[in-house]
Amino acid sequence: MLWPVVGETAMSAAGVLGSVSQQRYEAIVAEVREVVAQQSKGQFRIGDCALEVEPIRSRGGDTGDAQFTVRQSLMGLAEDIGVPFSTVKHARWTASRWPKEYREPVVSWTVHRILGGIEDGQERLAAIRTPPAGRGR
Repeated sequence: MLWPVVGETAMSAAGVLGSVSQQRYEAIVAEVREVVAQQSKGQFRIGDCALEVEPIRSRGGDTGDAQFTVRQSLMGLAEDIGVPFSTVKHARWTASRWPKEYREPVVSWTVHRILGGIEDGQERLAAIRTPPAGRGR
């Protein structure tokens, strides 16, 4: 384990981890977990907005009278909001794999992105709801 899990910290005999006490460490973990949750919400919001601009279509599907390709539209959005194209592209795809009602707020966006690669929807949902062995949430 690289970093101790709250409740299973590698404290010294004096109750210190690094330069902080157990109590301060737990406060830091709680604060950073909230930051991670906010970042995840932000990534999903970017993805949801990108889906509104360019919904996921089947390959070769009808694009109507589109003046721009999906890539051009998403590149324009990325430019206008000041983030890399890859951020918008990955956020859109991840949001498409996790409708709002299936997102787990205690799980980071990165884990949602990784598990989004599971093709079967039921298997994907089971994976997001089951923490790895030995790890709590």
